Amino acid sequence: MILKHKNYFLFFILFFVLNNCFCQKQDSVTRFLEIGTSANSYKGDLNSSFRIWNGSFQIGLKMNFKKRLNGHLALSYGTISGSNLNYNFITNDTTQATPNTFFKTRVFSINYDIQINIFRNKNWIVYLSQGFGFMRFTPKDANNQSLVNQLNTRASGETYNQVALTLPTHIGFYYFLNNGYGINFQAGFLNSQTDYLDNISLWGNRSKKDNVLWCKFSFVVPITFKK
Repeated sequence: MILKHKNYFLFFILFFVLNNCFCQKQDSVTRFLEIGTSANSYKGDLNSSFRIWNGSFQIGLKMNFKKRLNGHLALSYGTISGSNLNYNFITNDTTQATPNTFFKTRVFSINYDIQINIFRNKNWIVYLSQGFGFMRFTPKDANNQSLVNQLNTRASGETYNQVALTLPTHIGFYYFLNNGYGINFQAGFLNSQTDYLDNISLWGNRSKKDNVLWCKFSFVVPITFKK
């Protein structure tokens, strides 16, 4: 498992370097710093729909502004939660299932994505993006105790890694003032490659992985480097 994540990390770095180098052939290189917040909602075994919302802090760096394909580096730190007090799971044998009915987790994520401009003029950019990254999550119960260490909340011998691969997909827009400052709104899915954001998998009632919906708003500040 450790080796697998090392391979993902190397691919992430290579992806970042190649795309950034590909788009550097211009007299001035403009970057935009993004600082904002997002509303986050989880969907999984304890929430069948995106109905409980939490918040997070977002910071990003938009690169290669003059290109149709733009690199974008993003970091996020915040919270997601879910609750279903009537949740239960019926096992196929006589084992008693005691899954948790509530969770709350701090989530730290980092990802690099490619933004594809589908519309652009002097003040507006509308884009689609696809990214690659990682997230760390720490699910806890209503008493703020770690669920990872509560082995009775999962099937016998079931463990999991608290670092997971993400493949975020978003749509969004930028609006820029004439001085280069602007705002950004972005919405999409984190597409986590884990089924343990809520600490439930084998005792889960759905086969899909857990997911998170992000709705982000940020202020955009230009940063220009002259060659």
